[in-house]
Amino acid sequence: MKKWIFKILGLVIGIVLLLGFYSNSSSFIEKQDWKYAEGTNIGDWLSKNSFKIKDGIIETSQGKAKIVFCYGQELIIENLKTKERGFYINKS
Repeated sequence: MKKWIFKILGLVIGIVLLLGFYSNSSSFIEKQDWKYAEGTNIGDWLSKNSFKIKDGIIETSQGKAKIVFCYGQELIIENLKTKERGFYINKS
């Protein structure tokens, strides 16, 4: 009985980790539309073709910022100069 519990628990943890890594990947973030919520701002609307991501840095025509984390529905960025954080909401 205990072996089944550990196998199921291991499978669930593995799936959660894979989803976490995918939602933080550049390919996932680039395929989404993001709307500005609060904090530092690099554009009010980040559509699929209006920004580039390279080495964890998101670049738009209005500026650059470091990607801190993406929860799938929320993108957290940090201004490279001031270290102020900004939040964007997934609208895809």
